[in-house]
Amino acid sequence: MTKRRFWLSVAAIWAITSILLVVIAWSAIVAWRFPDPDDQMRLLQVRDWLAGQSWFDLTQHRLNIPAGVPMHWSRVVDLPIAAVILALRPLLGQLAAEHVALVAVPLLTLGVVMALVAALARRLLANDGAALMAACIVPLGVEVLHQLRPMRIDHHGWQMATALLAAYALVGAPTRKAGLLAGTAIAIWLSISLEGLPMIAAILALVSLKWAVAPANRALLTATVAGTASGAVLIFLVLHPVAAWRVSPCDAVSPVYLAMLVVAAAGTIVLTALPIRTIIGRLIGLAGVGVAALVPLPLLAPQCAAGPFGQLDPLVHHFWYMNVAEGLPLWDQAPSVIADTIALPLLGLAGAAFAVRKSAGEARTRWITLTFLLAAATAAAIVVQRAGGVANLLAIVGAMRLLHPLLLRARTIDNLPKRILATSCVLAAAAPGAVFGATLRALAPDPRVATVHRAMGCLDASDMQALHALPPGNVLAPLDISPAILLLTPHDAVASGHHRGATAMHDVIAAFVGTEAQAHAIVLRRRIDYVAFCPGLPEIMIYESEAPSGFLAGLDAGRTPAWLTPVALPGSPAKVWRVR
Repeated sequence: MTKRRFWLSVAAIWAITSILLVVIAWSAIVAWRFPDPDDQMRLLQVRDWLAGQSWFDLTQHRLNIPAGVPMHWSRVVDLPIAAVILALRPLLGQLAAEHVALVAVPLLTLGVVMALVAALARRLLANDGAALMAACIVPLGVEVLHQLRPMRIDHHGWQMATALLAAYALVGAPTRKAGLLAGTAIAIWLSISLEGLPMIAAILALVSLKWAVAPANRALLTATVAGTASGAVLIFLVLHPVAAWRVSPCDAVSPVYLAMLVVAAAGTIVLTALPIRTIIGRLIGLAGVGVAALVPLPLLAPQCAAGPFGQLDPLVHHFWYMNVAEGLPLWDQAPSVIADTIALPLLGLAGAAFAVRKSAGEARTRWITLTFLLAAATAAAIVVQRAGGVANLLAIVGAMRLLHPLLLRARTIDNLPKRILATSCVLAAAAPGAVFGATLRALAPDPRVATVHRAMGCLDASDMQALHALPPGNVLAPLDISPAILLLTPHDAVASGHHRGATAMHDVIAAFVGTEAQAHAIVLRRRIDYVAFCPGLPEIMIYESEAPSGFLAGLDAGRTPAWLTPVALPGSPAKVWRVR
């Protein structure tokens, strides 16, 4: 197959997949039903920027008024969303352009991811048919599709794309060009979110080990660390004002992390220029560089040693942080979620190990590289469930090493029923997460998942229309519905589930789980105009189960205090009270 025909085939697979996803998600698209509150907040941030808010100002001014909440997000992810809106706004108007962006941007991200998986498979498998099958497998991964479906515009999809780009660079020839490509991908990844730090550390450890074992890999190592450090500094300069150099927040790229990267890059470049003749000597030298790279942390930002969430208020940590399911390890997840997350990575590891055993020379080195990266990604997914998307994508090529030969064999069976059965079994094995996860959900439904699905109606645009008709005011609402209130109505809100607004988050939680008197004091202090929530939301159930005599539980049970007046919202599941 020619190169042109191969990429046209990948484009056709992506186009067909995109049409199917739009059809499947059509009801959510029409209803403006978002997969996650972060997607609503992301669109709101882009809308505010296009309406005149500074490029450098990431504050959400309609939360925690009058101070606002400084978001830790990156403008890098805002760029494609804004580009679609700006291109279509003159033709369609603001809302319709936003609506198209909500569909187009995730699908374009999916196209990038499918192309990178196909390129990675083509490089490792040297078989165009297997590479095209790998592209077809991408949307069958539950954890992948969750981040790349219509209406999902948050940063996770682009994180997966940068991870794949780095992996593609490293399974090629160990050249300076490959190192620069990997370093650039890492720098972009870091600028999007620090969530990728474990995998980024694994990538840097991999190129370091490559040099320790074979000094001929010096160009790869030095180009990777130089590209990472210089790229991170350059992106930081573009995304942040001069004043940002004086502070070092722990939850995003900041001067302390840049200093660590620069020290690591400079130390590595100097180390690799030294005539160290043994592997042990090179490993000791790398360990020394690693220790030196940690020095800026206690000097510039000692508070960051506890991690980005180490300073959270105990109430916020207990009620919010420990209930963000995607941030918890696999052993705290439902069995179906464990299957969704880990089944394909395990199959991919088996296939990659098989490929290492069956290959030799340069091909074997490439498979060892992929196996190392996949093992690191799988370990990260076990510790933090939301890392499963990268692990599933890296696993596809290893899975194809096992399944594509089986598919070819199945298609040669003369007996038609047997051929169909064998082919179906191979195709089912290509999506083990979806198959096992769906089976477990059917046999033992998880009540937490069922609750989420019942509650999603509270986030539809139609459900917020009645609230939109009320005079603008400040709303005390649960953290998970505040982004919808901000996006779909003219009201302000106290807090959302974003940790830089921890003080406001504390007040929301304290009001709902505290006594009526405690809630009233917070309402008066924050000048609240409305109290609102949606019965049945997981967040509501947490508050009510932990504080059955609390303020919110009383409201949900129909006990309205004298300082609140119920507001009728016909056709909406939301409950709203006006503060007298």
